[in-house]
Amino acid sequence: MKIFFRFLFVVLVIATQLSTAQDGSPSPYSFFGLGDRSFKGTTENISMGGISVYADSIHYNINNPSALSRLKFVNLNLGLANNFIYMSDQTKSQWFSSHNISYFSLAFPVGKKVGIGMGLVPVNSSGYQIFEKNNLGTYTFKGDGGNSRIFLAAAYQLTKELSVGVEYQYYFGFLDHENYWIPDDPYTYTKENSDVDFTGSGFKFSSMYRYQLRQQHYFNISANYRMSANLAAHYKSHTQLITPTPTGNDIVELLNRSDKEGVINFPASFTAGLGYGKQNQWFLGVEYQQENLQNFRNPFFDPAYVQYQNASTFKLGGFYTPQYNSITKYWKRITYRAGAYYKDTGMQIFGSPITDFGITFGLSLPAIRGISNLNLGLELGQRGKITNRLVKEQYVNFQIGLSLNDRWFIKRKIN
Repeated sequence: MKIFFRFLFVVLVIATQLSTAQDGSPSPYSFFGLGDRSFKGTTENISMGGISVYADSIHYNINNPSALSRLKFVNLNLGLANNFIYMSDQTKSQWFSSHNISYFSLAFPVGKKVGIGMGLVPVNSSGYQIFEKNNLGTYTFKGDGGNSRIFLAAAYQLTKELSVGVEYQYYFGFLDHENYWIPDDPYTYTKENSDVDFTGSGFKFSSMYRYQLRQQHYFNISANYRMSANLAAHYKSHTQLITPTPTGNDIVELLNRSDKEGVINFPASFTAGLGYGKQNQWFLGVEYQQENLQNFRNPFFDPAYVQYQNASTFKLGGFYTPQYNSITKYWKRITYRAGAYYKDTGMQIFGSPITDFGITFGLSLPAIRGISNLNLGLELGQRGKITNRLVKEQYVNFQIGLSLNDRWFIKRKIN
């Protein structure tokens, strides 16, 4: 047990360090809310359109805590994301990219009916830079930051069919905004900076019902509810008057400063899913998610041209494994995944609703020996549209997930 706790300590330290080395989302939509959504699920989830209604004995389904009760092996999960976005407006187009660690987790079974999971995921991120040039100068808008979540989850199998789970979630993060105008001629200009730090906690509850049919066929039904969380926030801002000089040593004068406390409401969400499949061979699932975004409140960044409504997402996905226990043909043990999704983000900007849709594909490559696997995912999608003052984004996201499995807590019978 001492080895386990030492290992757990190292995992948490590494995960915390990794969370500070993330690229922010270059999307201008990351200005709104608490930033752009970073975590959609594990590579396996994303490759199936984001559904979380599936559970097995060797993967940790981070989006569904109740799935932990099905876990039979210790699972260490690491995910990497490489995101490429092609942004277009009415005048120009440009490629942007970001590279991030998308999740880090550890899960293990305790007995035959209990599973424990923990880890860290980046929830939202912001890293936009917008430049608008006219005949007088250049307007600059910059954003940086985001928030992450440390979580501890547990699940219990009440009956052969029904499992329930709960997850404690601790959020922490910051957002920085900066905007200024630099004239082409050396005139005095103002520069505004604002930043907010926030922390808070909440809970997520889930359940999964698995009904076994004949010939290893089964139905899965799942439901997840994430409670809203009130994040304690500290807001600071200041405005500077900057006068350029020929020597390059600008004269900076502080015009005003603000320092106050507040609360940011992180909205609740509900997810329901239904799936049907054959044990260790194929699965097809559908899922609906609603996020109560109309209850979102950020008292520090609340532009009048943005309205929030409840967000909704429809997901469809599944997998196929030709023969999971094939000895002679490796390709038959590969799991092939695919899916699609459509999301109404709940944001209306200048009166235009922002939607997001995409298709996904993936492979799970099993280890030559053992039960670990390398997961590869591809996501193709589009968000927004080209209208007055809005941007259309066409994106390609590559996901790499490493799922390592082993047996712990087994007492040796022969020394």
